[in-house]
Amino acid sequence: MGLGAASAAAPAVSRAAHRRLVPAAGLQQHAGVCGCAAAAAAAAGRHIRPVPVALQPLQASQLQPSRLNPPQHQRQQLQTRLQAAGALSAGGSSSEQPWQPPSSSGKGFRLPRIQLWDLGGPLAWAYMLGYLAVMLILPISALLAKSSLVPLEQFIARATEPVALSAYYVSFSMAIVAGVINAVFGFLLAWVLVKYEFPGKKWIDAAVDLPFALPTSVAGLTLATVYSEEGVLGSLLMKLGVNVVYTRLGVAVAMVFVSFPFVVRTMQPVLQEMEKEVEEAAWSLGASPWTTFTQVLLPPLLPPLLTGTALAFSRALGEFGSIVIVSSNFPFKDLIAPVLIFQCLEQYDFVGATVIGTVLLLISLVMMVGVNWLQSYAQRFRK
Repeated sequence: MGLGAASAAAPAVSRAAHRRLVPAAGLQQHAGVCGCAAAAAAAAGRHIRPVPVALQPLQASQLQPSRLNPPQHQRQQLQTRLQAAGALSAGGSSSEQPWQPPSSSGKGFRLPRIQLWDLGGPLAWAYMLGYLAVMLILPISALLAKSSLVPLEQFIARATEPVALSAYYVSFSMAIVAGVINAVFGFLLAWVLVKYEFPGKKWIDAAVDLPFALPTSVAGLTLATVYSEEGVLGSLLMKLGVNVVYTRLGVAVAMVFVSFPFVVRTMQPVLQEMEKEVEEAAWSLGASPWTTFTQVLLPPLLPPLLTGTALAFSRALGEFGSIVIVSSNFPFKDLIAPVLIFQCLEQYDFVGATVIGTVLLLISLVMMVGVNWLQSYAQRFRK
């Protein structure tokens, strides 16, 4: 009885062991004794337990070149970029070309196109065009239409008055100064907030948005309190012969204050997405810190830096509330174009206000086109 049970259990054990050794039909057969036995069992039509999908070997064609060895792939890309810039010698070049992902313009790769009709049909068109028309197109068109009613000779005469030319100069020169200052120090502050950890970091990061929350009149009152002759900083600067309030320097300080957050908030997301391994790979290739910054880090940071600077410049150019308080608003001294427009409206000089506003609008549009061209050039330089 015991021998019969043992003999009956032996085939069962052998069949179970045989099933574990035999892969599913259609899978790649391995060489060796087990592989030959598996092929014979599959040919005999026996029941074969399939191998789980997670355990099936991947084919070489299923692997992307960039995932085979990510550090080596990044190293090849950085080495090619640094050699093209002349930062590394040709002796460290690699004969293999780094793999590049397919571009949106190449064959075999196409981004999905979302039709506006799929997002709500005519209602979506009505929302989009209606919002743009009410908030952007109609106000600009109304100003241009109003200025077109002014005779050309009168338009040129009012636009080129000495007071108007001085106001243009003060506005654009101080806005450019504010944009450059914000570009430098805003970039440094964004770099510190992203790259370093220190006590009070969250408070400093929250304080960056303070100019967004303060009304412009409150901002002007704050600056006048600090930089006046009796203020904390103003009294110290007066001993050095520097007067901030009621001068063009005060105009520049007010413009910097109200437009400061734009560069910081534009740079922070880009800096957070940059991988630390990119810098380490550049250092391992022998690049100096300056070369790493200019050839590896700066190209992807240049477009957002230009965008933040352009936003800061535009915000500074249109500032009114704080500058009215910190400047004397005298012609040929520190009078800016927005304040000159307000003075014309107070005197019921609607023609002068329209002409000056149109000139500011046209100059701003030209500068916006130039900034967009710089951004596109920076994108090409980045590639």
